[in-house]
Amino acid sequence: MKHTPGTRLGPYEVIAPIGAGGMGEVYRARDTRLNRDVAIKVLPEMFALDAERIARFEREAQVLASLNHPHIAQVHGVIDAPPALVMEFVGGEDLAARLRRGPIPVPEALALAAQIAEALAAAHDRGIVHRDLKPANVKVTDDGVVKVLDFGLAKALETPAAPGAALMDSPTITSPAAMTRMGVILGTAAYMSPEQARGKTVDRSADLWAFGALLYELLTGKAAFEGETVTDVLAAIVTRDPDWSALPADTPPGVVRLLRRCLNRDRRGRLADAGEARFQIEEALAAPAAGTGVDDSARRPSRAMALAPWGVAAVLAIALIAALWPRPAAPRPAMTHVSIEAPPRAVVSTVLRPSLSISSDGNAIAFIATSSGVDRLYVRAGDQFEARLLDGTEGASNPAISPDGRWVAFSTASKVYKIPVTGGAKIEIATVNDPRGVSWDTDAALLITPNWVGGIVRVPANGGASSVVTSPVTEKERTHRWPQALPGGKAVLFTVGDFDNPDNYFNARIDLHVIATGERKTLINGAEMARYSPTGHLVYGRDGSLFAVPFDAQRLEVGAASERLIQGVSGDNTSGAVHFDLSPAGTLAYVASGGNQTSTRLAWVDRTGRVEYLDVPAGAYADPAISPDGRRVAVSVIAGGGRDIWIYSLERRTFTRATFGGQNATPLWSADGAWIYYVSLDPSGSSATIWRRAADGSRDAESLVNLPHLLYLNSISRDGRVAFFDHSHAATRESDIGYVALEKEAAERPLISTPAPEYLGMLSPDGRWIAYESHESSRAETYVRPADPAASGRWQVSTTGGREPKWSRDGRTLYYRFDNLLLAVDVDAAGAGFQSGVPRQVLTNVYDPRFATGLAYDVHPDGRFIMIRRADEESVSNTIRLIVNWFDELKRIGSGR
Repeated sequence: MKHTPGTRLGPYEVIAPIGAGGMGEVYRARDTRLNRDVAIKVLPEMFALDAERIARFEREAQVLASLNHPHIAQVHGVIDAPPALVMEFVGGEDLAARLRRGPIPVPEALALAAQIAEALAAAHDRGIVHRDLKPANVKVTDDGVVKVLDFGLAKALETPAAPGAALMDSPTITSPAAMTRMGVILGTAAYMSPEQARGKTVDRSADLWAFGALLYELLTGKAAFEGETVTDVLAAIVTRDPDWSALPADTPPGVVRLLRRCLNRDRRGRLADAGEARFQIEEALAAPAAGTGVDDSARRPSRAMALAPWGVAAVLAIALIAALWPRPAAPRPAMTHVSIEAPPRAVVSTVLRPSLSISSDGNAIAFIATSSGVDRLYVRAGDQFEARLLDGTEGASNPAISPDGRWVAFSTASKVYKIPVTGGAKIEIATVNDPRGVSWDTDAALLITPNWVGGIVRVPANGGASSVVTSPVTEKERTHRWPQALPGGKAVLFTVGDFDNPDNYFNARIDLHVIATGERKTLINGAEMARYSPTGHLVYGRDGSLFAVPFDAQRLEVGAASERLIQGVSGDNTSGAVHFDLSPAGTLAYVASGGNQTSTRLAWVDRTGRVEYLDVPAGAYADPAISPDGRRVAVSVIAGGGRDIWIYSLERRTFTRATFGGQNATPLWSADGAWIYYVSLDPSGSSATIWRRAADGSRDAESLVNLPHLLYLNSISRDGRVAFFDHSHAATRESDIGYVALEKEAAERPLISTPAPEYLGMLSPDGRWIAYESHESSRAETYVRPADPAASGRWQVSTTGGREPKWSRDGRTLYYRFDNLLLAVDVDAAGAGFQSGVPRQVLTNVYDPRFATGLAYDVHPDGRFIMIRRADEESVSNTIRLIVNWFDELKRIGSGR
């Protein structure tokens, strides 16, 4: 139905039609409430008749409305009848109209492309893919500002249930047969990626292909892929390269390389990130004019041949004067943003320990990424488009590039190594146990926090005896972690964690140790990790943001109040790690995130992956445990520097506090559901007490047994007489699994004790078996052994990594988690031996907190799961951001020098 001027669509009055296409009719309209012009896209009638389509459209429109960027046309809302999308009205002409006048000069084309790339990067960071990028969907306002239109609209209009669902990932299907299918979006074939042309799934790489095709057309004035028919165009896309000789002679070589990367038909070799495209373009714009790299000397006469001897002398004289004449300093390059994605089928690690390091000159970055359940070390040099895996780095964490840029140090669960940045054989430096910090003191030595409890040591870079740098000075100090040597080696910066808050670093502090005198100074309270900047600042992380405070490196004193500079930085509050680094050359590197990474909620998750949040506020949750009757959930809640046990009633939807004050963790139910067992940690870290209290609150808690070290409860026997737990030895820090009778003065006994860390001894429902997590290989695996200490035998259950084992209520299935997957194994434990089947995948997109204390899920008797989920599901990110020349931003807040 056409809408004439004056027609009212809700509060909007139509002014004039703008255009029409496969995605609907577009009108300019007046918002009578806010007194502004808007663009209204009315959906085609066949979409409006599909209720499922409309519901999906409204959900996707909410996501699109979250895009707020200067180069993206804003979505304001939706209209119900007729179904329509209300968007920002953008004046000016689109690039299709501009290209009808011919190619765009190289500098102007690159300036436009840089803005388009910035818009793509912003949308991709939010998980939104355009799917239909083309000249007609890019407008340029009268003042030269780019606005990208119709972001994600193809996604909003598709329907997953329609026949030929793969086709609907493409906005440009034009075959008559396909056009009759509900949900097929019309468009322009010339900008389709090869995978779109073949009807395959679309991701951000399809946008980067379209971006390359668009940039090529801006520079040449013609489409990158042409043909008389749609079939000819699609054939060109999947079989032929563009005519590279058509590019203008003054196209910078870097832009030519960028085009080749964007238009790589194999998306595994295609440019991975729009932020990188923007960086390459801005670099080309800032560089002196250069050609495509083809020798064009034949196009111009030789000046040397035309010069007479006196002319040569004059030129030499002018050159001498120019050399001696004072010249203004070259302008400092502007601050530039670059994005780096993890390699295919890998994710950047953002748990427990810092995940990246940048070289002193800012030209190389080392980072940890997880693939197939294994953490490995990657290096990306500044002249490379993709990161390179360093072989032999399985289980890596704590990367640190040496000051001279030749080596990357890293740790595993039990060793510290170094390996050449270019790859090669790794060299063992030290033996450690679950370290909390590796950094270079000089090119000849490293600073290491070798355990999760204790101080810092210095170790020669080629291995050898270590020397103590710091030790805890009070009984409450638990750890000195994430160390960094200050310039000149006069002092060491580090994070201090205490036993009052063993897994909570919101209120940790940053201290300084003066090497010559042994003096200790507290510089910052309420910080998780800090790094020194040669601008005269300390940059530190707190609650997903980076702050800076002036710092005098001579007097070793901080200055005025700090200022927040960047939000959305990944971190792990349970360990204090913040995933960022600074190069002395001025580049900041960090792992981006959205929202609060540490804020979680409790949720039901069924076996289809559907998530339904429980009616509890967002917070920091750990160790959910479902009662035997399936009606209540006990959970540990970290808040205000303490940790308490709370009980949620699934029927009444009430949330009741069960303990009051202290560090109370790992709640477990008795077999009859009448009691809650838990452990209370002594603030000094020297002991822990196992308690029990009536689940209905009718009796006060009673202490059962006290043990002289930290521990976390894993299981309680069905008769309530024995507890199984994991703990770390005070001397070796090695984590083992033990058990103790729940009676006063009882002595603990070892059950599983090896040089490798073991955690989570989960007793089977019949009491015969213990499932547990072991780190004896490069990754965690799940094993089962008899619960009887005198019995022998051990069986590996997981095959590609396994953490957090949990039995089903009938004992016939063993679940375990690894990375973001939940897997299950059928078991037969009725006979004398133990047998397990082949692991199968149950769920994806499972939250991976890697708690020090225990599990992130439990199994309900009906087969569903109670899981800890991020309160902001959009906060997960897999992007490393670089900000080149970031120190200019730091200087804005003053200097401590």
